[in-house]
Parts: sequence; C-alpha cells; structure tokens
Amino acid sequence: MKTVKILSVSVLCVGLAIVLYLHAARQGSVSVNPESDPVKKEAVPDFVSRSLRVSGWLPYWGKDAGIASLAGKMELFDEIDAFAFGVKPDGSLTDTARVSDAPWTTFRDAVKDGHTAIIPTILWGDAAAMHRVFTDEALLARHVDELAATLDRDGFSGVDIDYEGKDVADRDAFSMFLTALHERLSSAKKTVSCTVEARTDDTPPSGWSGTRAMAYANDYAVLDRECDEVRIMAYDEAFQVHGEHQSFESADTAPIAPNADITWVEAVMRYALRSVAPEKLMIGVPTYGWEFRVTKTGSGYRYERVRSIDYPEAMAEAKSAGVTPERTNGGELSFIYHAKDGEHVVTFDDAESLQQKIELAKRLGLKGASLFKLDGGTDPELFSAIAKEVGK
Repeated sequence: MKTVKILSVSVLCVGLAIVLYLHAARQGSVSVNPESDPVKKEAVPDFVSRSLRVSGWLPYWGKDAGIASLAGKMELFDEIDAFAFGVKPDGSLTDTARVSDAPWTTFRDAVKDGHTAIIPTILWGDAAAMHRVFTDEALLARHVDELAATLDRDGFSGVDIDYEGKDVADRDAFSMFLTALHERLSSAKKTVSCTVEARTDDTPPSGWSGTRAMAYANDYAVLDRECDEVRIMAYDEAFQVHGEHQSFESADTAPIAPNADITWVEAVMRYALRSVAPEKLMIGVPTYGWEFRVTKTGSGYRYERVRSIDYPEAMAEAKSAGVTPERTNGGELSFIYHAKDGEHVVTFDDAESLQQKIELAKRLGLKGASLFKLDGGTDPELFSAIAKEVGK
C-alpha cells in the first residue's frame, strides 16, 4: 500500500522526530521515564471564575435511549461526544456507530443550528495493535491520515482520542502520535481532545508494568502541548487504582468499593493541574457504578467485579433486596446485600455526586466536566442538577 505523507515541509521537524524515534524503538534504545512531566506550579487556587463547559459521551451501544434522554436538554451541553469509530488491528477505522445512518443523521440535523457540537470519539483498547501502529512509520502515517480524512468527509470539527489500556512502554510512541495528529488537524482548524486514565503521581507503584500501568502511559506535559482539551477519566477507582482484589478498608469497617470518591477525584485533578493548563482540563464524571462480590479476609476484604450498574438498575436492586442506599464519605451511594453467591456491595453515582464534582471543577478553575455516559440509564435528576450548577 502506498504510504501517505502526513506532514508538510513546514513541519518537517516533527516528521524527522518521528523517524528518529521509530529508528530508536526498532533498536530497542527508547527509554520511558514516567517522571518526565514538568511541574508548572505548586499550588492550585481555591476558586477561579470561569464559564463552565459541560460535555457528555453518547455510546453507540445505547444510542437510541441516549438520544431520547437528551430530547429538550441539549442546551445543557456544549458538546456531545459520540462513540462513533473503533480501530482495527492495522490502525484503520471502523464505523461502529454507523454515523451515516439514523439516529445519528437526524440527531446531528436537529442540533446543527444550536450551540452544541457533535464530536466523534475514537475508542481503541488493543495495546498490542497500538504498539504496532505507533512504532511503524507507514502505519502511523496512514492512521493519522485516515483520522483527518474521516473528519473532513463527515463534517466534524474535531476528534476525541480515547485510546485506553496502552502499555506504559509505549508512552513516548503515543506522544509522537499525538504530536503528528495535532500538527495535521490544527492546520485544518480542527480540534483534538484527549481522554486519558486517572493517576495521582508520577511513578507506577512497585510491580506495575505493561497495561497494568496504563495510566502512566500518558505524558501530561505532552497532553498539555498537543491536546486542545484533556479529559481525565476520574472513575473506576476501585480496580483501576487499587487493584480489583485488594482491600480498601480494614476488617472492622463496612465494605465499600469506591467508583469516584470525591477526595480521590480532587487528588487526581490537582495532580493533573501540575502539568495541564486549567483552561484545558475536564473532570471525567461517572453516571454509573459497580457491583462487587465481597469476601472478608483476615485483614480486610477481597473484591471481585460482578458488573457495571446504572442508577435505575442499582435502585431496583436495592429495593428488591430491601435495603436503602446510603451516602458514603466520598459522596457516592452504596449498599450491601446478600446474594446466592455471598455478600455483594454496590457503589454508584447520582445527581448529588455529580454536583459535588462540578463544584470541584468550579473551585479548581477547570474548563468543565465530561459525563460518562449518556445512555438513558442516569439518575432522572441528573439534568436538573446540571442546569442548577451551570445556570442554564
């Protein structure tokens, strides 16, 4: 296949950097330094006045219910990010959402005269394939070229890059990809948003490597330089941060598996602010939760994931079990019930926990909040909470 050159002569230096990196990668001499993010500032202001931006991810697997739930509420959102495309092992795109068909076509037509932007999210979670594409000059060029061509063809003004589960060893390679993509799209006056995993420090914990250290495969200084917007997925705390089978509490306290504890979320965002400008930074806010099977051990509890769970499902399950969800110290709702296979704990987010995170965004002077996910399974009070917090 003919290689398509993605960089103009005016940005030859970027292309040369990619070539040099790829040569070094093939020679096995690329070093990954998880502590390379420079610290921009030591302190974060207690409050900065800024017009808060709100966006939400609309998944293709719940597109009909999600679009229906947004009827009459689009004015609350500055942007809707549709999970539109996936990526094949060779780096080519696949139209997972079928963006040329209903309901996407009618949805875009309905909002085209409003202030809400519709942006495609590119979702990729194949670490081996990402490594292959990012470290092969021709595949990388073709991937960037196809992204740019797809945005032009479908009339999108930007893209949301959600490449999750990368191997930490591909940190520099991913940075090179973002540099090439940003150079290509900025010349076409299109934006690049970057959605990445949460972390609170520079260095992976002892024993973490490969995809287990996925959150450390993102160079925050590069994100600040190459991304017009940076969304931190500040959720899935229980297993992304602590490790699914680890205990979060001592055996003399009630079990709880946090999804997005507000204290942890604040630590995540304050860490990001060391390298990413606040006017680019968005808190990724969950609208769902998780159910775990929990077993008591000598020192605490062992957790095993059962399923992700939406607000209506969680409330129905609590009612069926005859229990009432209670607010945790982290601001989420949680309850425990006994099932056939043992004790289960459910922790999930609602309108009140969303408000807490929007208030945090205001207090830290961030750009705003991005909600995952809008698929019809949210707390019915969610939209009213957004209207209250952003004054719409």
